[in-house]
Amino acid sequence: MAKNGTRLLLWVTAFGLALVVAVGLAVFLMTRDRLPGAPDEARWLYVKVGSLSDAPVTPGLFDDPADLPPLTTELTRMLREAADDPSVPGLLVEMSDFNSGWAQAQELRDALKDFRASGKPCIAWAEGWTNLAYMVGSTCTEVQAMPTGVMLVNGLAMTQTYFAGTFEKIGVTANFEHVGDFKSAVEPYERTGPSEPASAANEALLSSLYGQLVAAIAENRSLDAAQVQALIDSPPLSPAEALERGMLDRLSFRDQIRDQIELHDGTAPTEPEAPIEREPAVEGADEGALAKDDEDRTELLHYREYLKKSRKGWDKSQKVRIAVLHAEGAIVNGSGGESLFGGSSIGDRTLNRQIKELREDDSVKAIVLRVNSPGGSGSASDAILRELELTRGVKPLVVSMGDYAASGGYFISMGADHIVAQPSTLTGSIGVFGGKLNLSGALVQLGLSQHTWQRGQQATLLSGMHDFDEAGRERFRSYMQSFYDHFLARAAEGRGMTVEQIHAVAQGRVWTGEQALEHGLVDELGGLDVALAKALELSEAGVPMEQVRVVRYPATKTFFEQLMEELEGKDPTVQAAQAQARALLAVDPEAGTALAHLWMLQQVLAEGEVAALMPGSVEIR
Repeated sequence: MAKNGTRLLLWVTAFGLALVVAVGLAVFLMTRDRLPGAPDEARWLYVKVGSLSDAPVTPGLFDDPADLPPLTTELTRMLREAADDPSVPGLLVEMSDFNSGWAQAQELRDALKDFRASGKPCIAWAEGWTNLAYMVGSTCTEVQAMPTGVMLVNGLAMTQTYFAGTFEKIGVTANFEHVGDFKSAVEPYERTGPSEPASAANEALLSSLYGQLVAAIAENRSLDAAQVQALIDSPPLSPAEALERGMLDRLSFRDQIRDQIELHDGTAPTEPEAPIEREPAVEGADEGALAKDDEDRTELLHYREYLKKSRKGWDKSQKVRIAVLHAEGAIVNGSGGESLFGGSSIGDRTLNRQIKELREDDSVKAIVLRVNSPGGSGSASDAILRELELTRGVKPLVVSMGDYAASGGYFISMGADHIVAQPSTLTGSIGVFGGKLNLSGALVQLGLSQHTWQRGQQATLLSGMHDFDEAGRERFRSYMQSFYDHFLARAAEGRGMTVEQIHAVAQGRVWTGEQALEHGLVDELGGLDVALAKALELSEAGVPMEQVRVVRYPATKTFFEQLMEELEGKDPTVQAAQAQARALLAVDPEAGTALAHLWMLQQVLAEGEVAALMPGSVEIR
């Protein structure tokens, strides 16, 4: 009886499995022709661009990792694939609350240039346009805006906050030393305005970025530089005036773009004309509104759908594997991780462990280090550089610079076989500083007093309750100089230059990638695609890029892995401080950013550490 029951159970199980397989096969056959990218369903690709991310992020509780927003470099790779895909006859780009660094914006612009070079039409639409968004979007064959949007293509501004006046009021004194005339990172804490060298360096930096903005718009809109500068100096704020002055090709609402796409023959853009009147779009439509199927309108292919297919293709086993290792955030000693104000930091021990694993992985033929860092701890940077130098002797190592690769960020890049930067990448800043803030005056104002007993004349050298005396300051200055000399020697060795040549372009000065190339600090301008091509060339693998599998590190953690790390490794006080800090950022971004920089500085300068950090918190909009 038991045997018959077992046999019956096996038959039922087998029947169930067969039924599942049959149903699955039927579903596949019914949907096969609707898979994204199928040759018989040509659809315009719809891409919505908002905030761009350069490094992998941790998914939320219910997020499918395959559905995560694309990294900037994934988005650009997808656009280049779409340019060669016969099932994608055109591209619609919606720029919505665009938030990006300069280098990432240029990375996206380069990919759109490649798409446009394929001869396919590309429409860029936004409610309104800002400097960086327009630099990117105007690359398309057609640029549009909502009739009631706002045009803010009005030039660049760079603002630095100075704390000296506040410190004086609350009884805090700054005790810092720096090496390099342009190493102005300490100026915000010691002055109420910039020094002459710092001002000159910032003027040159801003001029380089402004020239890149003007040149890009001029190229995109077939204008000369003087015409673009005239538009920027007397900017049209209304889309109607921007249309009249040639900055836009058409005014339209979101729902009217679909009608325009139907007029395209798939090979060339139509001439600008009045939008076709149809029923208005449903109010409050979400980001997928343009890609949803309408009864009488062209169906668009949403980029998330297309990206999911592309990712599957990228993950297929290929002959050659090249690793892209992301180094994102300030450089600190230890494990790194999440910073007080959000974002991430680069811990030397964590990154070195990943570098060592990739060095010893025979399946990885080359490594691209993607650096997006303003710098940080000098000793941590040196430790990372050492690990990279050990790796460089085993397999090709190429650095791809993002928005920042300055000071410590440049330090860890120097050991590469080849350095690639975007024209706008903030890089260089070869210099160091260090010191402390004396908080004793602030405590007095709170009614607190202290008394110190000491043995040894410099026992309070690094105390946050005492100023440097003359002898202590001299000792600390000598310490800074020795590290700067070490920085110069390492840079000279890495770049194949003399110490004198490096010193001439060092002294803490920040350059754009465009300027850095002229001074020999980088080897080539371009994005991650250029760095990958160079890594493949140096690997001598002898295969085309299509046969290369790009693997990214560190691997994206699941929500639960991140949660366990938070619960195990974070002090409740720090977690509470993080929550308060993020709340401040949401209420007052400028104050939050200033405090974030102070917090990072405090971490880097702990226990007398040398800071290889770019000046202040630089944001140019």
